[in-house]
Amino acid sequence: MGLIDTTFAPIPTSVLADWGQNITYIKTATPRTYNPTTGAVTGSDTTVTVKAVITRVSPREAEGLYQTTDLKVIIGASELGTYYPTEADRIQYQQDGASREAKIIAITTYRGDNPVYHSLIVRPQ
Repeated sequence: MGLIDTTFAPIPTSVLADWGQNITYIKTATPRTYNPTTGAVTGSDTTVTVKAVITRVSPREAEGLYQTTDLKVIIGASELGTYYPTEADRIQYQQDGASREAKIIAITTYRGDNPVYHSLIVRPQ
């Protein structure tokens, strides 16, 4: 492990434990296939409940690429283990008493030898 791992890896876990909310992370485990004859979509998902902090995307980081409804979601690496988020994955979260789903549109992983935390930009569907 590198110095950044030993120094910073425990921080997201403690911050998320205090300030995070439970969300459902949906991993797209297998590629989805579409059968044009039947209209059926097949493929499997794996769901994991994780702690995350959800905030709005600030105008400074948007650079004109994101919508005003997009959100930033921070997930600690310990929440997902060695799994790296992909743009095929989704999240489910609670907002105003309703369950919402969002698609991941951008991913930044902060890391040393191993991931420390993941910063996701998601678009509510």
